[in-house]
Amino acid sequence: MQFFNVFYIISIIIFLFVLSKHDKIEDIVFSVIGLILLIVTLIHIMIFSFRWPYLILYIMTFIYLFSTACILSSIDFIVMKWIKRTMIIISSFMIVVACLALIILPINEMPTPTGSYDIGTKSFVLTDYNREEAYSDDVMYRRIKIQSWYPSDDTQGYEQMPWLEEGRIIAQSLSSIYGFPSFMLNHLELIESHAYKNALISQQEDSYPVIVISHGWSGFRAIHSDLAEELASQGYIVIGIDHTFGSIATVFSEDDISYIYEDALPSTDTYESFLSYANQLIYTYASDISFTIDQLTLLNDSDFSNKLDLDKIGLLGHSTGAGAGVATAINDSRIKAIMGMDAWVEPVLETDIDKQLTTPSLFYRSQSWEESINNEHLLRLFDESLSDSYLYQIDETEHTDFSMSYMISPIMKYVGLSGKIDKDKLITILKTTSTSFFDYYLKDNQYEALDALNDKWEEVNWVES
Repeated sequence: MQFFNVFYIISIIIFLFVLSKHDKIEDIVFSVIGLILLIVTLIHIMIFSFRWPYLILYIMTFIYLFSTACILSSIDFIVMKWIKRTMIIISSFMIVVACLALIILPINEMPTPTGSYDIGTKSFVLTDYNREEAYSDDVMYRRIKIQSWYPSDDTQGYEQMPWLEEGRIIAQSLSSIYGFPSFMLNHLELIESHAYKNALISQQEDSYPVIVISHGWSGFRAIHSDLAEELASQGYIVIGIDHTFGSIATVFSEDDISYIYEDALPSTDTYESFLSYANQLIYTYASDISFTIDQLTLLNDSDFSNKLDLDKIGLLGHSTGAGAGVATAINDSRIKAIMGMDAWVEPVLETDIDKQLTTPSLFYRSQSWEESINNEHLLRLFDESLSDSYLYQIDETEHTDFSMSYMISPIMKYVGLSGKIDKDKLITILKTTSTSFFDYYLKDNQYEALDALNDKWEEVNWVES
């Protein structure tokens, strides 16, 4: 497929060259080359999914064909010469724009899971009739959407899912967040995952530990599916939550979509008023987590064939989601381990922090958050933890690096939207340590020394309080 894309672009460039040299090339050769380009273009349109950079090339191709018709007709020589010059200038510019767009916005491949299991996936809409929706006057009760990734023995014959189940809507919402035109990131909907819809759950074990993943503010449930797929391949059932109105878009159905509610976390005049909004957001997320765990008891009997081990539940979160995970773990004894990436614990109630964290925890901090106000609260939480607790900083990282922002574009690091750390190394660090951490505390397996990760990777440094 990639070869044909390159062949198509080369065909356009060849035609552009032939166009510039037409008066030295026989009309029959010129016509044949134009016909070949037309055929290649039509095949490309039929085979490949739509991407806006190729639309530029399609338009350019048909302008080529129009100019060919003009040149081969009896149009005045001066007019023909003007057409050629104009076409060469416009075409050269359009080729450069389209090729740059294809390089900057590639269809990346998701990291390959390293575990022995295939991966199945299912999604569910959950409604909490005991909670009114705080962020909308149009919805009475709190609704969320969750997606599961789970071990499977055989996925043949099942539909391979895209990375983004609601691809176009999420891609357009991401474009809006970054201030791009809505079509700019449509390549994201073409990325395939390693999960298969409704594949049968594995029968190799009687049950599997559960990991609940909570995204950050303006995230979405698939933003950590690299870790979700890895853990599922290692024998965990993973549940990712779309925190409605905190997610960039929560798609309940084609006609029922809740977009991020910006006023849930507004910029305010005082720190105290901002913290009040942040506190409500954190505990809304935390309630979503607890409610999801409640609902898993019901789903276990129906959709998961009693394979959920609800006595072994771990949490994994980023930013707001990690802060909510901390608040949940402090108050919910069902949580047996928690891993937080840039955990935003600043809005967590002091009364909860005073209770002290009794759940084993692994925290990663980005270098960009080293000097933040949140750091004081994180250090206090870590120091007063009553169970095994690990706190590391990963150097050369930005806050967004603890997500799949690398799927958007390879230039993220060059425009300051991600850190300078090697993407593949960071993925390896997070996948390896998350598996080791949860294996030890949820599966009672041996693990690499979590108190010596700084010896394994030079970018990982133990944080001294």
